[in-house]
Amino acid sequence: MTARRAVSLVVTALVVAAATAGITYALWGRGVSVAMPVITAGNLDLQLVGTPQWTETSPGITHAVPVKSDYTTANHLATPGDTFTVRQQFRTVLSGDNMAARVKVRWDQPVTLTPAGGVTATYVVTRPDGVSSAPRPVGEAVTVPEGTANLTPAQVAAWGSTPWSVTIALSYTGTASNVVAPTAITSQPPTSLGAVVLELEQVRTGDGFR
Repeated sequence: MTARRAVSLVVTALVVAAATAGITYALWGRGVSVAMPVITAGNLDLQLVGTPQWTETSPGITHAVPVKSDYTTANHLATPGDTFTVRQQFRTVLSGDNMAARVKVRWDQPVTLTPAGGVTATYVVTRPDGVSSAPRPVGEAVTVPEGTANLTPAQVAAWGSTPWSVTIALSYTGTASNVVAPTAITSQPPTSLGAVVLELEQVRTGDGFR
């Protein structure tokens, strides 16, 4: 059995040479796709907590304030050297006998970091206990926990209502800053983070499964 959620995170360029950009979000689909179940008595679910939030983390920013996504352009101008984070929280539900699961993060749509060489993007998955995965390039799949370790009902219950999070770090590394006219903005190539898919997947081997 698998609980699944997906989100599209898109960054649209507002000037040439990646000098300035705004962040645009598409809706995060809330449909659940469930595979053939193995559970006979139990519950497995993944629930979103709020909407994606973006925060500027550029050098010199001393009071960074997260801004909730309204699924439209953020209207924030970013110059070379600026950095941002995009963060989505979620909770896992796991209960019942003979239950074990893992969180998987993958991309359902490809990542396009343009202009080439001007944008870098990595992400981490952070558990409710504060343990984070190693940074991975955006677009590369990750499973938490890795190896043969699993999430168990006792572990998830101990975390209570504290959420997980997926955090993407964006860095604008270009050097040019030529602002284009407003009429030319829509012709600029977009930097797209693709569509992120979160899954809580029941597993049949390893810790917690007999």
